[in-house]
Amino acid sequence: MPRMQLTKTMIIDTALSLAEQQGYEAVTMANIARSLSIKPPSLYNHFKNLEEIKHAMAEAAQIQLYEALRDTEQGAQLLSLAKAYVHFGSSHPGLYASSLPGGSWEVSEALVQLIADGLTAFSLDETDKIHAIRGFRSMLHGFIDLNKHAGFKLDVDLEKSLEQMVGIYVRGLQS
Repeated sequence: MPRMQLTKTMIIDTALSLAEQQGYEAVTMANIARSLSIKPPSLYNHFKNLEEIKHAMAEAAQIQLYEALRDTEQGAQLLSLAKAYVHFGSSHPGLYASSLPGGSWEVSEALVQLIADGLTAFSLDETDKIHAIRGFRSMLHGFIDLNKHAGFKLDVDLEKSLEQMVGIYVRGLQS
């Protein structure tokens, strides 16, 4: 049987698949190697360590998150961004968790710029815009995380809760 031509892309895709199927915590050198039917030392021919693999995973996951957010509706942009962000995080928990450590500067900056673009309707100086972006991302991350851990047990529509939450946030920015 011929040897498989292992590539960085194959390793990253396998690691992301592991994160999606078993959770981000399952991404280890041993588990990646097992999934690829290779011995763990073979991974070191392509990456220095697990941290380097996770950095590559973060960049790939952030690109997918960016693509999910980039085509949101221009009207009611913050709400549209929020819905797309929460949908991505809830539908792809492993990819979302992989995106959190941060990838390349360019991709991270592009994600932040999408949110900044959604804030153009508000009169914010640069410092306040940074605070607003951090607050928005934190609010959505909390929503995703609480939902993931069954923190919303009341029989009330989650999408309506998200709409209300973003509405309150927008009113706060307007004042």
